[in-house]
Amino acid sequence: MLSFTTELANRTTRELPLTLAEASQMAEAGFRFAEFEPEYGRYRLSRPYELVIIRDTNTLTIRQ
Repeated sequence: MLSFTTELANRTTRELPLTLAEASQMAEAGFRFAEFEPEYGRYRLSRPYELVIIRDTNTLTIRQ
């Protein structure tokens, strides 16, 4: 299982907007994307994936 941890940055479990840097790092680590078009700012992870939100430390971990 792949795992990537980043800042929560006011994201919710229903919305997962990734930054270009995050999406690029995840793609390099082997995460699968349903949509990966950096030139249009579109990065959508393939399902299934799991979100682990830890508000106390303001972190978001994505597992796929």
